[in-house]
Amino acid sequence: MTSFRTALSGKFFVLMLLLAARPVFGADDLPKVLAKLDSSSTQFRSAQADISWDNVQTEPLPDTDSQAGTVLFERKAGQLSMALHLKTDNGKPVLKDMVYSGGLFKLYEPRIKQMQVFKAGSNRAEYDTFLTLGFGGSGKDLQRTWDVSYSGAEAVDGQQAWKLTLAPKEESVRKTFPKVVLWVDMSRGIALKQQSFDPSGNYRVVTYRNIRLNESVPGNAFELKPPAGTNIVNH
Repeated sequence: MTSFRTALSGKFFVLMLLLAARPVFGADDLPKVLAKLDSSSTQFRSAQADISWDNVQTEPLPDTDSQAGTVLFERKAGQLSMALHLKTDNGKPVLKDMVYSGGLFKLYEPRIKQMQVFKAGSNRAEYDTFLTLGFGGSGKDLQRTWDVSYSGAEAVDGQQAWKLTLAPKEESVRKTFPKVVLWVDMSRGIALKQQSFDPSGNYRVVTYRNIRLNESVPGNAFELKPPAGTNIVNH
């Protein structure tokens, strides 16, 4: 019995050491998470990652559409640009290139030889709000456009993350995305995963893997120059 108690107390001591070695966040620790985002945003210049993009339909019939590719973010002169290159759709090779820069969003689909161009216009603030969700956005930026609540800690692909639940303050955004869940890497203060819901309960899950921060970005990373014969559709 003595040896059993000794072994048990030893395990308890090791457990206490492990818990003491890492920060423990409770429901009232949202300010600490936001402060980490503030700190990380001052260091942010760019991020590159592999991305998986799952559109999940719950109504009227359950269905999931899964795409994968790479994504690049860069903040320059206070403006954030994004380049998303999807390479597969449900495991099959399907190329799509999406670029957002300078208030213009472009979607190029080589398969159908078409590029669509959207001007953010008066909605630019909304575009920028989603772009900075976990990459370059500060905690103050987050609170400016979202009602933020702390929802605990979870592991994403083995990495510890803070889970935040966001409700948009703007009514126009609420009509499209009434709720967004964001998983933030505890060590780097960047997004590991995002889940956005539409009013019907369908949702999209975006997961970032192999994230590289502040690496050099090619000068033409946010340019789309489709070949001659491409149908350009301006919206």
